Formats: sequence, structure tokens, C-alpha cells
Amino acid sequence: MNRIFTLFLVFIYIMACNTVKSDGNNPQNLKRVWMLVQFSSFDKDYLTKKQAYLDLTQEQNASSKMGCNQMSFPYQVKKETEIHFSDGMATKMYCDDMKLETEFSQAITTVKSYSIDGHKLTLKTENGSTMSFVAQDWD
Repeated sequence: MNRIFTLFLVFIYIMACNTVKSDGNNPQNLKRVWMLVQFSSFDKDYLTKKQAYLDLTQEQNASSKMGCNQMSFPYQVKKETEIHFSDGMATKMYCDDMKLETEFSQAITTVKSYSIDGHKLTLKTENGSTMSFVAQDWD
């Protein structure tokens, strides 16, 4: 009986050692709604108040809202960390404060790469600036 118990413990140990670390930059991990938490000179409280988000749940068609208009634009993941957003379209409502929306819509088309670390997404533009997001479903 002692031998069976020892074999069982060895089996559990081997299984625990063989767990595969998930690849954060797997394109499947992008398919979430991401809340914008860091971008340009905007602070996190402002971005939270605007409920700024980027929705990547639809393959090759992203949508976002930066507090005013709904925006939609095509995107393409080319390699493990390479992503490109194209010019899109937006509703045309007038809002008093459209600075975030204007800056975001200009910056998103210059994004060249992404990285995912747990529940955080970082988009990096061609000039090296970044946008940081947190998964909407993260508690």
C-alpha cells in the first residue's frame, strides 16, 4: 500500500512539473474588451470616468468608445506581437470634450505591436508611445 501511495505522489509531482505556461501574446488572448487605463497625458481617473474601452472580441473588426462617439476600425494581427489598425469610421455626435477621442483615433492607426501580461494589454505605436489597457472582465 505504501508503494502505491509513493507512485501516486510521484505521478502528481511529474504532472505538476509538466504544466505549460500559457503564451500571453497568443492572438486568442486579445479577444476581450479592454478598458483604457493609460494613454498620452490622460490620467486613469479621467479614462475611467469616460469609460474608455477597446473591444477586440470580433475578429478583424475592433470597436471603441472614448466617452462620446462609437468608433469602428479594421485590425489585423500579423505575427505573434505585431498588430495593425486601419482608418475606420465613427458616429458624428458633438460632445463638449472630444480631446481623448481625437487623440485616440489618430494614435490607434500608428500602433505596430502589442503585448499581453496577464490581464494587461499594452499597445505600442511606431514612435514608441504606449497605450495600456486592463481586461474588462478582470476583477
